[in-house]
Amino acid sequence: MFHWLDKLLRRNNQHSQDINSSLDRSETEGRLISKNLAHNKKVLTEIFNQCSHLVIREIQIGRDNSLEAMLVYLEPLVNAELLERLILRPLMDITQFPSQEELLPFLKKRVVTAGKIIEYNHWADITDEIARGLTALFINGQNSVLLFCTLEDVYRSIDQPTIETVAKGPCDAFNEDLRTNIALLLRRLPTPRLAVEKLRLGAVTRTEVNIVYLKGYVMPGLIEEIKQRIERIKVDNFIGTGQLEEYIQDNPYSPFNTIESTERPDRMASHLLEGRAGILMNNTPFALIVPITIASQLQSPEDYYNRYWFSSFIRFIRWISLLTALFAPSLYIAITTFHQELVPTFLLISIVSSREGVPFPSLVEALIMELTFEVLREAGIRLPRPFGQTISIVGAVVIGQAAVSAGLVSPVMIVIVSLTAITNYTIPSINVSNTVRLLRFPFMILAATFGLFGVMLGFTVLGFHLCSLRSFGVPYLSPIAPLSLSDLKDTFIRVPYWMMLLRPRLIGYPALQRQDANQKPGPTKRHRNVPTRRGKE
Repeated sequence: MFHWLDKLLRRNNQHSQDINSSLDRSETEGRLISKNLAHNKKVLTEIFNQCSHLVIREIQIGRDNSLEAMLVYLEPLVNAELLERLILRPLMDITQFPSQEELLPFLKKRVVTAGKIIEYNHWADITDEIARGLTALFINGQNSVLLFCTLEDVYRSIDQPTIETVAKGPCDAFNEDLRTNIALLLRRLPTPRLAVEKLRLGAVTRTEVNIVYLKGYVMPGLIEEIKQRIERIKVDNFIGTGQLEEYIQDNPYSPFNTIESTERPDRMASHLLEGRAGILMNNTPFALIVPITIASQLQSPEDYYNRYWFSSFIRFIRWISLLTALFAPSLYIAITTFHQELVPTFLLISIVSSREGVPFPSLVEALIMELTFEVLREAGIRLPRPFGQTISIVGAVVIGQAAVSAGLVSPVMIVIVSLTAITNYTIPSINVSNTVRLLRFPFMILAATFGLFGVMLGFTVLGFHLCSLRSFGVPYLSPIAPLSLSDLKDTFIRVPYWMMLLRPRLIGYPALQRQDANQKPGPTKRHRNVPTRRGKE
């Protein structure tokens, strides 16, 4: 069905390209500005028609007011104090001018004190930069425009992560400002190896996208593949990274995400050091990481801030919780419906007595409670933050107790569904957590139809699907399949840092050696044979 829908959508590809060719940017593509200041002002008023926040300020440059010019900017995006201090005052204080050919270099090097200065002569580039908050300086007799960065800081400050929370570790997160996000990465990776490549997405929004990676660490061909997938996107608007995920992922019909999102700069930095690449987009606090595996999505930043014994224990619990959240309801339905002989007698008597008077089969019970929990979870997200968590918890308790008292579900089913919901919250990746929530329902239907044979059939199909998945060329199940024993040191458990000598073989092979060997901690030779106090006596 999906492939048929894909073919149907491809038939309209030419029609979509015709629509994209008539978008706003194409109206000014290739057009050069004029040397006539009045003509340029007329063009600006036509392009920004009915744009009430556009400011066109005509000025006279120099103390003798000998040169006509105009400043153009969008008032809500420009800092008025910076505009006056960095541009207006220096321009007004000019005492003498060079020739027309040397005027713009003179202004950039000797007069204007703004840090970022860009020179353009095409209307498409100029209007894009004005729309992003830059200030444009048009000078009479010049066929180029100077653009200055006088942006007003309209973004929120650096805050704590809201989804990937940890008890021990850094507490800063990405925000909607792309410059701030790059700065957070530079604080952790202060090296010239950190490369940032810029792209633009959306014919109308012209959203800035940055591809970040470490030169010498990243997989060969990965950056070119990312750029090709992004550059082939032809849409008029781009809002967030979730929209970008659907355009560049490997298998668009798979319930599993082959691209990971994160809001933590420390997690992004650690993945870059392993040879992966990151994708950051302006106006969104989440960054994308490619390539990924199922094992990397079950790793939490907290694993690397705690002792390896505790981290290994928690990570093993996390894998068990993943299987529990996916299979617990279906196994309960299959055993109580078809395979009662697998249950010990006393436990079976307890289950049967608890289901006495319940009018629905186990599948209907599970569907009622699972859908109820999903509704409560969604309601808790939509409600105001001070009330959301309280209402979701109280609602679950009240509804569960009321359902048991009314005889609609059994107490055992409440335990199974509650255990499933709790274990689902232990998964660090929100993408994997959502996938497990979705796959739980077909497994329940298979269990109610074929019993344990249906569960095993679904598990087999799921295993084949996971083995066929790739994330930018990397097997999704690696290092489990294909097996890599050295990479298992950081999969189900986490060994000490001094034992992780190599990066992941399929990802970080350009710089496979992570650290030197023989770094096991211990006393030095100087203090190894120091006699004790009793030995001296």
